[in-house]
Amino acid sequence: MKRRTRIWITAFSLMILIPVLHFIYVFCVVYFEHQRANARFYSYREVLLHFNTLNLIESQREPGFESWETGHYAMAPLNRKDQDGRPLYSWRFAEYLTWPVPLPHGLPWTAEEYQYYRESVSLYLFCNEGELETFVFAMEGPDTAFDQTNPTLVKSLPEDLILFADVYQSNTHWMQPGDFTVETLPDEINVPGGLGSEDYPGFFVCFVDGQIWWLNEETPIALVKRFCTITEARKADRKILEPYCREKYQANIENLMWVKQTRSDQNQDSHN
Repeated sequence: MKRRTRIWITAFSLMILIPVLHFIYVFCVVYFEHQRANARFYSYREVLLHFNTLNLIESQREPGFESWETGHYAMAPLNRKDQDGRPLYSWRFAEYLTWPVPLPHGLPWTAEEYQYYRESVSLYLFCNEGELETFVFAMEGPDTAFDQTNPTLVKSLPEDLILFADVYQSNTHWMQPGDFTVETLPDEINVPGGLGSEDYPGFFVCFVDGQIWWLNEETPIALVKRFCTITEARKADRKILEPYCREKYQANIENLMWVKQTRSDQNQDSHN
């Protein structure tokens, strides 16, 4: 075979091989992105159940059990505080103090008594395997679901209100107090402390009604902010986010008492 012929055959083979290899590479990237995104959905589903338990614990502090059954309670506080009002640890750790283990409740998250949990517990609801920094923040601040200054009963929360979302490079230990603040939420995606993810393009947001949306990286943060406060979420419709939504998931609402109360309250309003 002539040398020139061999060169042409090699060039032609490369012309076919390179696109095939590129296709395989893109397919693998997309596949693993979706695998990580699916894993994140299951994490958020457990996060909702986790907070559901915290709400039950908090509502039982009120007289009787009726507050839990009727939705006459506000979302549990995001940080547990000492007698002087200083935050001790995050909501991400709070439920684990209800386990039947002899752990004190009134210590800061850096206390020696919490060292085992702080350094070695496998808690993949809030952080990736082998990491300790959280990838999920709650949306706190004035007029949010977690506003402790002017609390709103869970039965009155709009379904389109965002409760939790992916945080990019949180630099926050999963036990450490720290969440989004609506007034200072960055206007860009994938900046430290803002919305975003290092595990896949875009980010997840979790709404009051248990819907979990995977939004793409082109989502205008200004639109997302409209669903971070109660007042704005009541006026807006999350359908405006659908053009940026890659996938939707639905948590099991049968296990989320506040969702039942929210829907029951809204159904009563629609019949009045």
